[in-house]
Amino acid sequence: YLLANLVYVRVVSLAGMPGSELVAADVAFALFGPIGVTLVSAAVMVSTFGTLNGTMMTGPRVFYAMAEDRLLPGQLARIHPRHKSPATAVLLSMCLGIVFVSLRSFAELAEHFVVGIWPFYILAVAAVFVLRKRDPDRERPYKVWGYPMVPALFLLASVALLGSYAWKQPATFALNFGIISSGIPVYWLVQKFTSK
Repeated sequence: YLLANLVYVRVVSLAGMPGSELVAADVAFALFGPIGVTLVSAAVMVSTFGTLNGTMMTGPRVFYAMAEDRLLPGQLARIHPRHKSPATAVLLSMCLGIVFVSLRSFAELAEHFVVGIWPFYILAVAAVFVLRKRDPDRERPYKVWGYPMVPALFLLASVALLGSYAWKQPATFALNFGIISSGIPVYWLVQKFTSK
């Protein structure tokens, strides 16, 4: 990863990157010509299909598990009688995907995804500190290497990354957090109607 970024900076330069929508393709073209662009495009395609496969296997199951725990409407916990898959949750994921792809370009979706997922990475790493303090004697099969410095550095870098993005792109940042925050009223509504 670091070597790839070094090549990007050497070939395109930091000053040229904002004007390049597809930095990897531009680097491949500069180094190998049209065949390089074809190879990079093929690699992106394979990576995208692999990610889509993993996302479609895991994403709907998160909705399913949340519905089982009464954090989302119970219909999302239904299992297809023949395929034994969370069919309603898969359908919801598919519909959300269609809406997102219809409203945004690939670059915008990638940007929104990165900004949208990092707060959850931050919360997951912050949970390490909380769990260590709350339950210090619990047996842990895996302990974070370099604790507490490594997770603390990760948190600082992540908050700086999000802060920088919020400073440079406040409207997009606000939109992302608005979408994330829309889950709060959904949660309250589900709790209100399932508690009766």
